[in-house]
Amino acid sequence: MKNSSIALLASWCRLSTAWLALALLPILAAGCAGTFHEVRMLSPGQPPVERPTVLVFGEVEITDTNITATDKEVYRLKFQEGVESWFSKTNTFKSIVIGSTNATPNSIILGGTITEVNKGSEAARLLVGMGAGQERVQGEFEIKSFAGQNLIRFAERKSYLGGWGIGGADFLSLDELTFRFGEEVAEDISKWLNGQKLE
Repeated sequence: MKNSSIALLASWCRLSTAWLALALLPILAAGCAGTFHEVRMLSPGQPPVERPTVLVFGEVEITDTNITATDKEVYRLKFQEGVESWFSKTNTFKSIVIGSTNATPNSIILGGTITEVNKGSEAARLLVGMGAGQERVQGEFEIKSFAGQNLIRFAERKSYLGGWGIGGADFLSLDELTFRFGEEVAEDISKWLNGQKLE
C-alpha cells in the first residue's frame, strides 16, 4: 500500500512537471526574444500642407567610432535600402532620390546621424537574456522642406534581444537589424505625414 502510494505520488509529480513545462513553453519561447523599437520626438513639427511626392535621401552619417569606415558604409547603405524598401511597398512617394542637390519644390529631405551600430554580446544574449548584450542601432533624424526649413527632428532606436527563449540564439545579423531600422524610420515618417503621433 505504502509503495503504491509513493509510486502514484511520483507519477503525479512527473505528470505535473510535464504539464508545467508545456504551459510555460510559450512564455519561455517568447522570453525577451525579437526586436524592440523606440522613437522619441526632439523637435515636433507639422507636415507640409501640400503632400510631398518626392523623398530626398540626404546626408546620413554614421558617427560610431567603434566600427571601421568600411562597415560604416555597409550599414549606411543597409539603412538606405530599408528606407527605400518600406516606401516602395507603401507608395508613400512617387519617387525617392539620392542627394539633397536633387530636391524639388514637392519634396522633403531626410537627413541625420546614426550614432550607434552595436553588435552587443551574443554570449550575454544567450546566457543572461532579459535584454543583456542586445544589438542596437540608433540615431537622430530630421526632415527638412525643399527650402531647407526644419520640419521635424526625432530620435529612433532598434534593438535585437535574441532569437528565442530567455535571450536566445542569434537569428538576426547586424546588417538585417540596420535594414529593419531603416524601415522603422520610414514608417515613422509616413505616420508623421499622415498626422499620427510618433511613439
